[in-house]
Amino acid sequence: MRSKNVFWGVILVSLGILFVLRNMGVICFGWYSVFNLWPVLLVVLGISLLPIKIVVRIVLAFLVIVLSLIFISNTGSYDHNHFQPHNWFWDHDEYSYHNNDEESYYEEDYEWRDQTIFETYDDDIENAVFELEAIAGKFNLSETTDYLLKFDREGNFGKYYMRADNAGSAVVLKIDMDSRIEKGNNLKNKAEISLHPDPVWSIKVDAGAAMIDFDLRPFKIDRVDIDGGASAIEIQLGGKYENTDVQINSGAASITIRVPESAGCEVLTNTVLSSKILDGFDKIENGVYRTDNFDDEVQRISISIDAAISSLKVVRY
Repeated sequence: MRSKNVFWGVILVSLGILFVLRNMGVICFGWYSVFNLWPVLLVVLGISLLPIKIVVRIVLAFLVIVLSLIFISNTGSYDHNHFQPHNWFWDHDEYSYHNNDEESYYEEDYEWRDQTIFETYDDDIENAVFELEAIAGKFNLSETTDYLLKFDREGNFGKYYMRADNAGSAVVLKIDMDSRIEKGNNLKNKAEISLHPDPVWSIKVDAGAAMIDFDLRPFKIDRVDIDGGASAIEIQLGGKYENTDVQINSGAASITIRVPESAGCEVLTNTVLSSKILDGFDKIENGVYRTDNFDDEVQRISISIDAAISSLKVVRY
């Protein structure tokens, strides 16, 4: 039996036992806290590659996992990136929010709230950038809107704020969350996002633990950039723009990307312990895959994946 299989088998069994103990109430930690400890996976991966005895590697990896879970089980709350309430206002007064009373701010954070943010569309806008920063949650994007952007959210922690920066025919829309997460198992954060179909869009998402489902077929997409920790990512691209770049940097992720069969597509991968399904792609060299029509088609899609532990699937439809 290969030592690598023994190592990961013992680690998975150990993790399973820890989560059973958590479900039985023997130890306590929140799921969102676990998601934000995804770098521990990189530490465990590094230990597995050390040229030392397998028993020592298993002991070291187990200690790292146990100490990490003990840490979050004894931490009442954490402040993601040391966020404090920003003095930001939405462009529309009816949604503006500002509160200098920190105690009342955090008391409100755990109430269930629906929230709508939008930016009006101007015919002069040709290029738009949508940037989203969030701790965790589920984010869906598929519908068009008469607004430039519409962001409908429901959940029971944090508030979102949007800032719009205009420069001629281009606009940058930044949506950020202010939040302090307490320990708990019932924290929810779900957003439905709609975009105007006319501008050329660049989309950037930075989220710790997220489920991202973006159907981008109705839009002209120049670039998609996703930076996540533990993520489930699904992206579907259409044929409305000639050149599209997709960049995904993630810790532990399940990634599915759908691209038009009529587009030439290239996939660049830098992954560890990944399963890859790239039907219709030819391997050019290590980490480089292309469709046979990549050099011939006007529309080209370039996908770059940099992930530690992931499942990657690129489907042509």
